[in-house]
Amino acid sequence: MAEYLSSCSRCGCENPIHQSVCKKCGSITRDRIPNIDFWKIIGRIIESPKSAFIEIIHAEQKNYASFVLTASLFKIFLLVSLVSGVLGRNSFSLLSYAYFLLICLLVIVIMGFIIKKVVLKEKKKEQVFRIKDFFAVFSYSLVPQLIGLIILFALEFIVFGEQMFTFNPSPFLIKKNFAYLFLALELGIIVWNIFMTKMVFSIFFNKKLPPYIFSIIILSVIYFLAIIFL
Repeated sequence: MAEYLSSCSRCGCENPIHQSVCKKCGSITRDRIPNIDFWKIIGRIIESPKSAFIEIIHAEQKNYASFVLTASLFKIFLLVSLVSGVLGRNSFSLLSYAYFLLICLLVIVIMGFIIKKVVLKEKKKEQVFRIKDFFAVFSYSLVPQLIGLIILFALEFIVFGEQMFTFNPSPFLIKKNFAYLFLALELGIIVWNIFMTKMVFSIFFNKKLPPYIFSIIILSVIYFLAIIFL
């Protein structure tokens, strides 16, 4: 059985993991998962992202997906703002972030519709793709950013204090070694994030399309939008 296919318990037909009804016999293929346990799912994303993403797709209620997305996008916007500050053009504001968040939501929905068209074209119309499933699982794929916001940002603030925001002087001038260490960790979070979103696209494409390309494209668009709105 292919990695991102599941067998129908009634007829044995293989269906995409994201499909809710068997394309052959019409029976329900998803496990009954009423709600998402937030801390449990965060732990599973770290330990076994594939099984965690499948659980999110199968969950009837996509708990905390909007919160995870909002906090993770805030972390990305904050990181771009801090990098811009190093370059001498820091202009962070909550209003700018609000515009950035709204446009990112639009981009994610549009990407969902693009995938829907690709899935329907590459496979068959019986293989149902739900935008809310994509929205929820993509939001949770940004968990590396959420972890960075909670842990890494806190450490950066402890080390650099208000210089993180004022750049007077730059953190790279007052504590150079720490600055480069945190920069390396931030790059690690970005790489981790690319891997997570790649897995999301792999689930929906079932490896018939290059998931890394879509992962890099959508994350690049998000970072580019953060630069625009600063």
